[in-house]
Amino acid sequence: MKEMDEEENDMLVNQNYNQTFQFRMCTEEQLCRLHFATLEVLERTGVKIYEKEALKLLKDGGAYVDDEQMVAKIPAWMVEEAIRTAPSRIPVADMTGKRTMFLERNNVYYGSGTDLPSFTDIYTDEVRPTTLKDIENVARVIESCDNFSFVSNNGLANDVPQELHDLVSLKVMRSHCKKPNLVTATDKGNLQALIDMAAEMAGGYDELRRNPTLLLYNEPVSPLMNSMEAVQKLLLCAEYGIPTTYAAGGVSGGTSPVTLSGSIVQSNAEGLAGLVMHQLKRKGSPFIYGYVYGAMDMKTTVNIYGGPELGMVHTIMAELGKFYGLPVYGTSGCTDAIRVDAQAGMEAMYSIMCAALSGANLVHDNGYTGIGLIGSLEMLLLCDETISFVKRLTQGIKYDDESIALDIIHKVGHGGDYVSQKHTVKHFKEEVFYPDFLNRKQYPSWKEDGQRTINEKLKERAVEIIEKDAPVLLDDHTLKVFDEIYADRKRQMETEKRQ
Repeated sequence: MKEMDEEENDMLVNQNYNQTFQFRMCTEEQLCRLHFATLEVLERTGVKIYEKEALKLLKDGGAYVDDEQMVAKIPAWMVEEAIRTAPSRIPVADMTGKRTMFLERNNVYYGSGTDLPSFTDIYTDEVRPTTLKDIENVARVIESCDNFSFVSNNGLANDVPQELHDLVSLKVMRSHCKKPNLVTATDKGNLQALIDMAAEMAGGYDELRRNPTLLLYNEPVSPLMNSMEAVQKLLLCAEYGIPTTYAAGGVSGGTSPVTLSGSIVQSNAEGLAGLVMHQLKRKGSPFIYGYVYGAMDMKTTVNIYGGPELGMVHTIMAELGKFYGLPVYGTSGCTDAIRVDAQAGMEAMYSIMCAALSGANLVHDNGYTGIGLIGSLEMLLLCDETISFVKRLTQGIKYDDESIALDIIHKVGHGGDYVSQKHTVKHFKEEVFYPDFLNRKQYPSWKEDGQRTINEKLKERAVEIIEKDAPVLLDDHTLKVFDEIYADRKRQMETEKRQ
């Protein structure tokens, strides 16, 4: 009989390995308590809904509806049925139709945010109104960043018709970035136009449903209010199979309870009410669970967007999303700082780390400065570097024979070196994080290299990206169709105004 070597004879049994971290803020019992409290809010207090079709859907579905007050009280079984019918995973494609994101348990994807009124000029450092050129530059920067998986406009362009800015923004983003689009829409009509644009590129509405390239950011109004526009967009997404959030934006101490758990319960109720309406419209349509937490600073009355509470609440939200078996919305890479400085770096790292630890799926708002009001190309690049840093943590440490490297240790022996070993050449890039912007030079080398700060490096790279010649990604036919859809929507809005 052939004699087995030592490796083949080796048998390790009953082993429990951690390659990456395990992190939780809530126990199962605490999640259950938050869930049952949410059900009580929905059944006892209910939600106000300014949309007749949704009220009828809820009444026909079993809710207690006061038509005069436009309040729906939703029983627990309806909420749990909606959770059951919503998909636990959502595949998302880039504009070529290739699936690049799988929004499912513990898959984390980072991207930019939406609709900032101001922008930091990359050349002058002036904070000024956002322009369409800023949105183009955001798309070009996101396209160049390996660690961003989706793109949003990151700004509300002041130099285009405001009622149609969402259509213009999508055209610009798709002209300069192939990644999936997280968008906002002014109203149902504009959302229909955005869907028409995406369907044109996807090869039809059925193909867009199978491989969505478009995701909608949509939200109720805290506390416990649902506008007609938000609900109409919610139902339209269900109809066409466009993945959508219904992300409450409660500000604790202002529009939600000041206590974190109370704010979580109210926001959870607002989001799950949206899920119920969404699934009543079309069961199985893709829904992204979650909300965008903020806290009121009682000294300034502003909505804090970089403090420790944001990461804490969003981590618990991600745990609730996994508790429900739903894809999870997340927030990170945002700061209350006006400029890209030490505060911005500290707050961005914290929230990006929390998003990774929590396993949130679609993590937006990276690159926000100025308490969520100012866009910055430099901040986007800093967040890209930070995400790369955090990804090294999520890759963990390997404990196989190749990594433990007993043979190499024995070969090098006493007083040797590892620089010349093939093992080092094979593994050094995957084992050690190598930044693009962070300093890794000692003082003499740093001084000889021009004493460049990280801010200078970020600015130089941003300028290099936006000034580099790059072809428009859309062909002439698609551009023509987009312009026709824009013109049709503009005429429709003018007709609606005259009526």
